[in-house]
Order: sequence, then structure tokens, then C-alpha cells
Amino acid sequence: MGPAGRLRELWQSGCAKLFLPRGHAPVREAVFVNTAGGLTGGDTLRAEVTLEADAALTCTTQAAERIYRSAGGCAQVSAEFTLGARAALSWLPQETILFDRSALARRVTVDMAADSELLLLEMLTLGRAAMGEHAIAAALEDGREIRRGGRRILHDVQRATLPLAADRALLGDATTFATLILVAPDAEDRIAAARAALAGDGVEAAVSAWDGKLVARLLSPAPERLRRVAGRGLGLLRRAPAPRSWTNGEVAA
Repeated sequence: MGPAGRLRELWQSGCAKLFLPRGHAPVREAVFVNTAGGLTGGDTLRAEVTLEADAALTCTTQAAERIYRSAGGCAQVSAEFTLGARAALSWLPQETILFDRSALARRVTVDMAADSELLLLEMLTLGRAAMGEHAIAAALEDGREIRRGGRRILHDVQRATLPLAADRALLGDATTFATLILVAPDAEDRIAAARAALAGDGVEAAVSAWDGKLVARLLSPAPERLRRVAGRGLGLLRRAPAPRSWTNGEVAA
């Protein structure tokens, strides 16, 4: 992607599709679509995005991603981003829902210039709320690696074999959780506002900021509450509403 939202090159295959809806937002949106409707053990889904110098893009998904029961192996999901000088990327997919007896290995890698900016939010929901699923059995490995100016500044990996014990040191009674990351020159200046925006409404949130990074963890027993609070936090940090695809309906169940 070049400056002013100009698409340089697009390649897609299989069930992975990309749409660039027309709109009047100051930053162009790219919507990823999995036409298969979900993933199971042995499936692989990969996205790669490169932003040239001064380019800006918001990436999201058309709907929640579903990870179905696996008959063997993990669903493999990866996203790789390269940000040129002064580029700005928002990676804001809708939530991923783990079904009972599913297995997911997901990894996001970002290689960004020293003066580029990144906003990342990923949400996971354990089970289908409408089906009364809570203490599901599943395997999860969820990782993020960010390099800025050629130096690794964050390596975050969450591994879990579900269900976890009902312990506040773990997930407690939460059935949905999220990681929000901002990498920007003024990230540390936004910590107080981020804490205020992410507090309450049935969501537990913890926010830290250091070395040009802001990292927030969110937990909730209700997916719709976490989605609402996360959207409020995004509105503050990106100074714009959540992506349009988020408004197509309530949190998937």
C-alpha cells in the first residue's frame, strides 16, 4: 500500500480474500474475509501487508473468525506486516471464537520503521455464549512479535491448554480476553486516558506504557462488554471510531 491509500499490488488465493471498501474516512480500510467461514485442524490462513513510506491503513475482518473442533492438528493463522518510514497501521480484527475441542496456533509479526506507528487489538472468546459454552477444552498458542528500527521491542506469547482452573491469577470467570498494543512516540503520554477509557462496564483492564509502547490486557465474562469497551479504547487511541465492519452486528455467538 502506497501513500493516499493507493494499492500497489494485491494477490489472494483460496478462501482468503481482501476488500477495500470505498468511503470518506481519512484512513483507508482493508477488510479481510475468510470465505470458508472458519478454520479447523490442518487449515492454514496467512496474510501479509506492506505499507510504503507515509502510507496509512486500517485492517480488520468482515466477521468473527471461528475455530472449529479439530480432528487432529492445529489451525495455523499468521499475519505479517512491514511498515515503512512514517507509515501507520491499525490491525483490528474482530474476535476469534474458539469452539470446544479446537486448537489454534496464531502469530502476528511486525517489522516497522523507527518512526512508524502501530495499533493492534486481538480478542479471543472461549466458546459460544449463545450455546452456553464456557469451560471448553481447547489448545491455544497466540503470539505477537514487533521489531522497530530492526530491534525487537516486544515478544508476547500466550499458551494455554483449556479449560483453566477458575483462579483469579489466570482467567477467573472470564470467557473473553484481549490484548491491545500501541507503538507510537507519544504512547506513554496516553496511559492515563487509556486506563480511563478501558475501565468498568464489567471489564477488568490493566495498562502499562514504557519505551514508546502501551500494552493493555482486558478480561470479561461477557464478550459483548469487552467488545464495547475495546471499541471505546480504540476511539481514544486512534482518534477515530472502530472500523465500520464492527458495527454490522453484535458480538458473534
